[in-house]
Amino acid sequence: MKNEPLVSVIIPTYNRKNTILASVNSVLNQTYKNIELIVVDDCSTDDTIDILEKINDKRLKVIRHPKNKGQNAARNTGIKESSGEYIAHHDSDDIWHLNKLEVQMNKFQEVDADILCCQTAVNDEDTHKYLYNHPNEKLVKEGFVSYKQLLKYNCTTSQTIIGKAECFKYVLFDENQPRFTDWALSLDLVKKYKLYYQQAVLVDVYQQKDSITKNPQKGVRGMEMLFEKHKEAILSDPEIVESFFRKKASFVCKTRKNPKDEMKIIFKYNPNAANFAKYLLAVFNLYKLLFKIKNSL
Repeated sequence: MKNEPLVSVIIPTYNRKNTILASVNSVLNQTYKNIELIVVDDCSTDDTIDILEKINDKRLKVIRHPKNKGQNAARNTGIKESSGEYIAHHDSDDIWHLNKLEVQMNKFQEVDADILCCQTAVNDEDTHKYLYNHPNEKLVKEGFVSYKQLLKYNCTTSQTIIGKAECFKYVLFDENQPRFTDWALSLDLVKKYKLYYQQAVLVDVYQQKDSITKNPQKGVRGMEMLFEKHKEAILSDPEIVESFFRKKASFVCKTRKNPKDEMKIIFKYNPNAANFAKYLLAVFNLYKLLFKIKNSL
């Protein structure tokens, strides 16, 4: 691109000494060169800071929180310190493909969008073996994404989101949201700005053992907070009700509880024989058992 706009890339990190260097290098080695990289260390207690301080690149700026505030607060710190015309978000345990920014910035020239997101390749954290792409091509196609479409199926992830700086400075991350921070942010953004999903795999994702994605309790609470905020829109569409509460039910099962309330509301808005049967299974404490068997196969 000619006259490349400055892109501010923000990486929050906490105790990621084993992954932070690869994550940072995947940004600094981008084919799109006009960037500033802001890494916000959320008061790590390992060697993360030492590793960052050894990186010799003027485009890198490291900020350290004096106390641990959480990844959402770290992202917001980065946003407030950024100076780019565009802002892109990344994670400290994942890897950008080296043409990620170039592909996305070129897409901004093709479509009238304020924010872009793309696909990720999800890999096993130990073996690095490829597992699947997210989002699923069968569930979402390339194009603009509406508020209700996003409620039904979240096609955004924090490592893929990039947009005009004004979007993120206007709508910051909710620092109280324990999980689904990308979904929560995108739902707020899409009410005011145009979100475009680009069907291109541009990020490799590796979930760490201590990742919040492994905490089902935070998953349940995160879904509860999203419901509290978007209750009217969710309940206005039976398809969204079923999609949303099936997702929440899976996290309830992972906490070793039966999703009785979730199956009840699904049946209320989608009264059919299959949903009634699932509700009865939850009532008699059998749903979580079947969920466990299904997910162990």
